[in-house]
Amino acid sequence: MANSEGKTCQNCRNQFTIESEDFRFYEKIKVPPPTWCPECRLQRRMMWRNERTLYKRKCQAPGHSEEILSIYSPALSLTVYDHDFWWSDGWHPLEYGHNYDFSRPFFEQLRKLFETVPLVNFYNTNPQNSNYCNHTVDLKDCYLIFGSIFNENVSYGSDISYSRDSLDLYMSEKMEGCYFNL
Repeated sequence: MANSEGKTCQNCRNQFTIESEDFRFYEKIKVPPPTWCPECRLQRRMMWRNERTLYKRKCQAPGHSEEILSIYSPALSLTVYDHDFWWSDGWHPLEYGHNYDFSRPFFEQLRKLFETVPLVNFYNTNPQNSNYCNHTVDLKDCYLIFGSIFNENVSYGSDISYSRDSLDLYMSEKMEGCYFNL
């Protein structure tokens, strides 16, 4: 059994410690000890969530060829459908199912599934006239709002909830008639 060991992060060069119980866990799951600190590993794991960068690309839904905005770059080999078609009955997600092969690595199979199943261009629930928003719930007449819920007539912001008739907000709640709140 290994003792605690101090390491230097390959990425940020900060010092971090790997405890003896961590070494036991790594041996149990048959992986080498990390070379990146916990903060850098978290950043790398969270990179999959693109919330604010938008790309132009073609809708790949059957019978569609219009240009749409998406959080997925056209350089990626992913199939992306526009929001309305993705939520429609025009395609069946179960057609993309794969059997799990226990002899192959899990993440390799998950990646193949992710690259095969069509993705929605934005992650919005119940958007009304709010086409340029992402990771939102129940927006009405909003523009360029990200990671927000229950807003009406709000533009340019992030992490906003229960607000209306406002512009340029960040991490705001229950705002009305406001401009530039940080």
